[in-house]
Amino acid sequence: MDALKLLIADANEEFAQALAERLQGAYYVRRCQDGKQALALLRSFAPDVLVLDLMLPELDGISLLQAAAGEGLCPMVLAVSRFFNDYVHEAMEALNVGYLMRKPCDIGATVDRIADLSRHLRPPILTQPDPRTHVTNLLLSLGVATKLRGYSYLREAILLMAKKPDQSITKELYPAIAALCGCQRANVERSIRSAIENAWLRRDDQLWQLYFRPGPDGVIPRPSNAAFISRLADALKLNQDWASSDQE
Repeated sequence: MDALKLLIADANEEFAQALAERLQGAYYVRRCQDGKQALALLRSFAPDVLVLDLMLPELDGISLLQAAAGEGLCPMVLAVSRFFNDYVHEAMEALNVGYLMRKPCDIGATVDRIADLSRHLRPPILTQPDPRTHVTNLLLSLGVATKLRGYSYLREAILLMAKKPDQSITKELYPAIAALCGCQRANVERSIRSAIENAWLRRDDQLWQLYFRPGPDGVIPRPSNAAFISRLADALKLNQDWASSDQE
C-alpha cells in the first residue's frame, strides 16, 4: 500500500522540519512556509493530509481553505494556530477542518492527531513501515530515479549501513552490494554516484534540507556516496528507534 501524501504549511521552520523528519517514510512529505506556496502545492502535489498554520503569510489559512474548496481540493486538514475565536471556530466547521490544535504544538501529539485523521482516509495509516519500505520512500522523496541501477544499489547500501554504521564504504559495503546484486564493485560505486548526481541536479531543496545542510552560499553541496548513504542510514536508524520506543 502506497504511503499517503502530507503537506506541512507552517512558517515556523523548526516545527515544520521536526514534524517532517518524524513522519518522513510513513508519508510522502512536502512543506512550505506561506499560503501562496501552499495553494500551489495543493494543486500540484495533491496531499491527502494538510497540516495548516492559520496565520500563514501571503495567504492566511482560512482564505487558503476557501480557495481550495472552490477548486474542489479537499484534503483532510489539521489546523494549528496561536489564536482562536468564535469566527475561527465557525470557519473551521464550515470548511470541514478535521481537527484544531493550539500552538505551540507538541510533536508527538501532532503525530497522533495526524494518525487519527489519516485513519478516516485509509485504515490503518500511521503504522511504521518496514525498513526496506522506509528507505524506498526516502529515496523517492529525494528524487532518486528508480530506473537507474544506482537506485537499487543505494537501497541495499543504506539498509546495510544502518545495520553496521562503522563499516568501510569501499572495503566492505561496495563488495557486499556487488555480491548481493551480482555485479562488479566498481560498477556499484559508479552507479550510486550517478544516481545521487541525477537526484541532486533536480532536487527539491526543501526536502533535501531535511537531510543535508546548505553551504555558506545557501546551496546544498552534492553529497559524496559515503555522506549520502551514511546520512540516510542515520535517518533510517532514528526512525526505527522511534518506532521501537512508541511500541514500548
